[in-house]
Amino acid sequence: MAVRIERFCKTTRWFHWSFVGAFLSLAASGGALALRSEIGLAEGATRQLVDLHKACALALLVLPAVVLLSGRTGETLRDFAQALRWSRTDLRWLALQPLAALGRAELPPAGKLNAGQKLNALATGAFALSLAATGTWLWARPGALVPWFLHLTVFLLWIPAFLGHFFLAVVHPATRPALRGMCLGSVDRSWAEHHHAAWVAGLTADSGARAESAAPRASLAPLDAAADGAR
Repeated sequence: MAVRIERFCKTTRWFHWSFVGAFLSLAASGGALALRSEIGLAEGATRQLVDLHKACALALLVLPAVVLLSGRTGETLRDFAQALRWSRTDLRWLALQPLAALGRAELPPAGKLNAGQKLNALATGAFALSLAATGTWLWARPGALVPWFLHLTVFLLWIPAFLGHFFLAVVHPATRPALRGMCLGSVDRSWAEHHHAAWVAGLTADSGARAESAAPRASLAPLDAAADGAR
């Protein structure tokens, strides 16, 4: 039987999926709006789709925030902070990734997030902020060319980034097991030891430290009981 370890708490997982759901709804409605002439969208349907697109934008702002504040907020924020912590090991991981994909190099031990996942998280945040800024500009000035062009450009740049993330999360056999952590919260320990060795080593060290700190209290308990009996 496979041994599993917790990777992400429920708050982190629900934040992720509420963000993904709202973002993909925005992408679908926005893509349909961009192609409204090609798909023959009527004027009334276009207005309804614009309203839906705006509603999805509001959902993206509200739902993840509600999830974040309603659960294990601190733990989720610590997960986010992982993407901001870069080391030489992360840069080395990125530099060796092309050779590792060809089987010509071994990647250094990764933490809870490897450098590729950190880069994806930062890129997703940048895309979201850019789309929010240009979308708000377009909302304030309907039909203006510059905000529309920038909004569409950022959207087109996001598509290959999303497809790459989807491939690694759902299709690629070596990285697909990570999806279980974002769906159910836990992953196989053997997989984690191979792909996130530094993170697993840290978990083991923390468990050992907690066990050592508890051991002296446990060993003193019989002595305390004997002293009480003597008194």
